[in-house]
Amino acid sequence: MTPLRLRHDRRFRSAAAALLLLTFLLVPPALAQEARGTIVGTITDSTGAVIPGAKVDVISKTMGTKVSLTTNESGHYQAAYLIPGEYQVVAQSDGFKRFIRDGIEVRVNDRVEVNLSLEVGGTEQSVTVTGETPLLNTTSSSLGQVVDGRRVSELPIPHGNPYFLIGLASGVSFTRDPRLDRPFEPTHIVGYSMDGTKANRSDVTIDGAPSTATANAGEVISSYVPPADLVAEFKVQTATFDASFGQTEGGVTNISLKSGTNALHGTAYYNKMAPSLFANDYFANANRIPRPEFTYNRWGGVAGGPC
Repeated sequence: MTPLRLRHDRRFRSAAAALLLLTFLLVPPALAQEARGTIVGTITDSTGAVIPGAKVDVISKTMGTKVSLTTNESGHYQAAYLIPGEYQVVAQSDGFKRFIRDGIEVRVNDRVEVNLSLEVGGTEQSVTVTGETPLLNTTSSSLGQVVDGRRVSELPIPHGNPYFLIGLASGVSFTRDPRLDRPFEPTHIVGYSMDGTKANRSDVTIDGAPSTATANAGEVISSYVPPADLVAEFKVQTATFDASFGQTEGGVTNISLKSGTNALHGTAYYNKMAPSLFANDYFANANRIPRPEFTYNRWGGVAGGPC
């Protein structure tokens, strides 16, 4: 190879490497399917005039964490990326009483509007509101239902598998074989039909991250089953969700895991299933097949605290 040809090849390889590096740098990062919520609102006075520069604190009642904001020139504020739970919004401005709005529930993927009206007075005075009408999510047309933590912890769930509760949402039905008792096999445990779509065509996310795989010619299956004690709540969205949930032809189940709290807490459980507590299967009875013997013991626990 002549020296001229060698220099030409080196220049070509250098240019190709630079172009490849530039391509990676210009590719936008993939958007996560967000499980956290947002509180937005406008701060006004008693006449309806907006108050720019007002101080707003959004405080988690569970963890004690605080997000501090300042309203813009239009009196608007926005607190994003809030872990689902109960919050308190505190607004104050010079010449006005401090306003406290308590008991604000933020659910999975919620965008809650909290507008506050400040009264004239000193900042050492305060107005606390705790019993207003429950807030509505007015900024999204998503159809779905939240399965809250109380139902997750108190309803009987076979084998501790929280996916059994997906069927509580409207427009959702389990269409796989109900007699197939394989509690953590990923193929069938998320076999729900949502708003008329085929089973195993819906997405599952945990804290916004996809938790699915594909099998059997494109069926969507679960890649992980979180223990029920780790689940704070989840939301089953069946229609008209936004583009961040765009990788499914069915619905989306968005699970939010529990986070730390200000106090040490935990649970322990023991579950036993015995043949004497079960009726025989209908088809087994019809074919004169006796109820089989089995032994089932399941125990475990979860502990948490400040984080």
